[in-house]
Amino acid sequence: MLVERNGQIADLVAFTSGQSAGTVFGSSRTAVISGPVASGKTALLHRVLEDRALAEHGLLTAVGSPAERSIPFGVMEQLLHDPRQPAPGPPPPLLTGAAGLGGLRTAGEPVATEVLQYFEAELGRMSARGPVLIAVDDVQYADAQSLQVLSYALRRFPSSGPEAVSVIVTIGADVRRRPPGALEELLHPMQGLHVRVGPLSVAGVERLLVARARGGEPGEGPAGTAATARVAGALHAATGGNPLLVHGLVEDHFSHERPSAQPGDGAADGSPGADERFLRSALLIVHRVGADGLRVAQGIALLGGVSPLSLLARLVEVEERAVLQVVSALADAGVLDGGRFRHAGVRTAVVESLDDEAVTRLRPRAARLLYHDGAPPLLVAEQLLGHAMTPPDEEWAPQVLADAAREAMAAQRVDFAVSCLRMAEGCCRSERERAQVRIALARFIWRVTPSAWPRQVRSLTGTVRAGQLPAADALRLVGDLLWNGWTDDAVTAVRHVAGTASPPDAELAAEVLWLRSVLASTFPGVLERVGTTLAPLHGSAAEVPVSRPNESRLAAAAALHGALAGGAGGDAGGDAGGDGAGGGGTSPAQEDVRLSDTADRILAALRLTEETEPTVQACLLALVYADRLGTATQWADRLLAEVTARWPASSTAILRTVRAHMALRHGHLTQARRLVEEALEDLPPHCWGVGIGAPLSVLIEACTAMGDHEAAAEVVGRPVPEEMFATRYGLQYLYARGRHELETGRPHAALRDFTTCGRLMRRWGMDRSTLAPWRVGVAEASLALGSRDQVEHFAREQLTGDAGPRVRGIALHVLAAARPLGERAPLLSEAVSLLQSSGDRYELSRALTDLGQAHKQLGDPVQSKLHTRRAWRIAEGCGAHKLRQSLQSEQPGQAAPKAPEQPQPAATAGLTDAERRVASLAAQGYTNREIGAKLFITVSTVEQHLTRVYRKINISHRRDLPVSLDLDVAHIA
Repeated sequence: MLVERNGQIADLVAFTSGQSAGTVFGSSRTAVISGPVASGKTALLHRVLEDRALAEHGLLTAVGSPAERSIPFGVMEQLLHDPRQPAPGPPPPLLTGAAGLGGLRTAGEPVATEVLQYFEAELGRMSARGPVLIAVDDVQYADAQSLQVLSYALRRFPSSGPEAVSVIVTIGADVRRRPPGALEELLHPMQGLHVRVGPLSVAGVERLLVARARGGEPGEGPAGTAATARVAGALHAATGGNPLLVHGLVEDHFSHERPSAQPGDGAADGSPGADERFLRSALLIVHRVGADGLRVAQGIALLGGVSPLSLLARLVEVEERAVLQVVSALADAGVLDGGRFRHAGVRTAVVESLDDEAVTRLRPRAARLLYHDGAPPLLVAEQLLGHAMTPPDEEWAPQVLADAAREAMAAQRVDFAVSCLRMAEGCCRSERERAQVRIALARFIWRVTPSAWPRQVRSLTGTVRAGQLPAADALRLVGDLLWNGWTDDAVTAVRHVAGTASPPDAELAAEVLWLRSVLASTFPGVLERVGTTLAPLHGSAAEVPVSRPNESRLAAAAALHGALAGGAGGDAGGDAGGDGAGGGGTSPAQEDVRLSDTADRILAALRLTEETEPTVQACLLALVYADRLGTATQWADRLLAEVTARWPASSTAILRTVRAHMALRHGHLTQARRLVEEALEDLPPHCWGVGIGAPLSVLIEACTAMGDHEAAAEVVGRPVPEEMFATRYGLQYLYARGRHELETGRPHAALRDFTTCGRLMRRWGMDRSTLAPWRVGVAEASLALGSRDQVEHFAREQLTGDAGPRVRGIALHVLAAARPLGERAPLLSEAVSLLQSSGDRYELSRALTDLGQAHKQLGDPVQSKLHTRRAWRIAEGCGAHKLRQSLQSEQPGQAAPKAPEQPQPAATAGLTDAERRVASLAAQGYTNREIGAKLFITVSTVEQHLTRVYRKINISHRRDLPVSLDLDVAHIA
């Protein structure tokens, strides 16, 4: 199908039929069709030769070929033996021979007069019957002898009349040199018609699409849909309008469509996929631009572009002038655009046309040339990694690959970054250099394959002990060791650096200050062990100016530490060199405002990258612990929306967990649970290290508040690293486990966890209710145990501390439960007011429930129903299913819930001693693992005993175990 060629066809038909002035029957003998490679010159020639106006012409045709260019008289032989014409007369002796017409001639010999006269005679014999038209396709490949014969013969025939002889040729952009004179002698002395064939327009491509869909010829105007127009635009962008490429891409497009499909039914973005026809057409064009075409195209594909031209010429070992000719021809043909391949599939196909030996030779050569030309590290690395090969033996390779890895990570090309570092590791010439690469590799593996990350970190501990790491790199490794629970190795690394490091420079000072803040805020148990050792180095580091990027990182770490310390300073763990977060003379509330403002300002100025990820997390947590939950939530939602599509799952999982903590404190139980479950899917539990306490604590609290005690018990039963309990994550976990134990009728176990949590928080200097309001927990557990004095003591202590509206509301709620009935309503009303202002919907529904009950007992059913109905609605909205069900009977038209079936006392008599011991410990709040350790049995045996106990006493949940089982468990070791 020819599109956008009607005007050119008309001009050529008029030329060949003698119907236009100044053409073959006037003063012209030649018509030339030119254009880029594969632009449709041959198709246009054939269309003209098929026209009825040429019915009376004698027609001689030939096709030039690069392979036959050196064969003398090759084109002349084709013309004389055209099957549509009578056989020529016997050739002269000079043209006879076993090899055929040109078999005895050589390319360098002049054409004999006898041969010239022979061809002239043959033309004369044909022209005696009418006009003769000679058509030569790809005339640039015609042999010099045939061109001389044609030029000689044309000068001896009239330009008009019944015996006229004319020539129509197609000529392509051959980038190789043509023998001077022969072609010019044929074409240029005579004035003729010149038709230039160009690319199709977008409208032309659209007409071709419509015609292909309808199975007809293209019309003059587009008649497609908006979808067709989008596809046409994409096709044109991928091909530059080159007809051969357009046809190939159209056929590929329709080969993937349904039989009844219309144009535009392809991909959602309107771009049909490239397949075999399109890629084969593109490679055909590359081969047809000349002998150096494929070689130059392969060089462009390897380098990713033409620029710089001199480098490309050196790579493919072709003269710059010839390279420029190939580039120009490929651009005219629509393969290149701006020095690059228009379609990535074509570039891939060209690269794949190289054999393995050529790739192995050219890739390192390209990398070397690029490096010495000062190319960006990413371009050099792409060459080094472009084929499976051994690491290059170049001194500059490790640093270039490391730089490329950083650039790739900034562009979210994590897999490529890891590949760069793996190759860099193989290129290193010293153990010290290799260890530095391994540290960077560990950081990237965490983002790509978290499950493989611990092994990578573990492999570096020996290099720290051997002193093969610079001090700053060794300190960067400490956080990774601590996350994996390898506390002893981390302590060794800190002590080694402190014992060997000279006065810190800016880089080391930044790492010392950062590590000190991280230990104080997240690993306080480790700070107790290394605080004295680290203090002198920390004091020196505090006097060294740090770089601007490190300023934000250190300010965020200090803000988190200060928020946890409650503005009381920063001497956690007794470190004499502590970086106190508090300001002189400021109150804790004022300090919280200052710290939250700092975190907010850092987040506003920060660009989210892999390097700034720890800074982001520190700022968000600082806002949470400074009791600026609303601001923290806004930032977390904004950041999550930005990073979900860009960051790897490992990093996104941590940010989701931080956001889940915020949702939990707002009482959005369903959201908190969903976020944590998604985080644990993105990053499986075994990859969390000691940080597993963060997601598990949210999950336990959320499930407990929702009333899903089975799910909470399952989470509590999961194994956790013992080292976790020396971290901030362990504090969160202890408090969450205490909440679960309290809600499932095990107040003794809950009291133990709450008091342990409080003791550690006080010892570590992070006794913030925003981290874990352990005093409220102790008060609630004491209430369940009937110790009202303890309730009063701890609730009052919580109220006089740093508590914000949320914790104050919870504390008042607990305090009201321990007061006489007449004092409860005012305390609960105040609690409701505070909880409503804080936004904690779950705790608000609990307080409203008790307020409604208090009014009911005081004989005020109107107020009781009002508060109870409101509590029911809030519980339903936040996902507190058990609380909602308990309020169901208070709602109009709702039946009272069925009371849970209680086990009969006689049933416990059927338990064996082993079952009674297991059941008694479970009722007291011990986990299956703890029960197994106490009784020296396996976890599986514990589970089997509990299953039989449930069946015998007719219960279905662990929470239904009676705490009054007749067994004194104190003696159990």
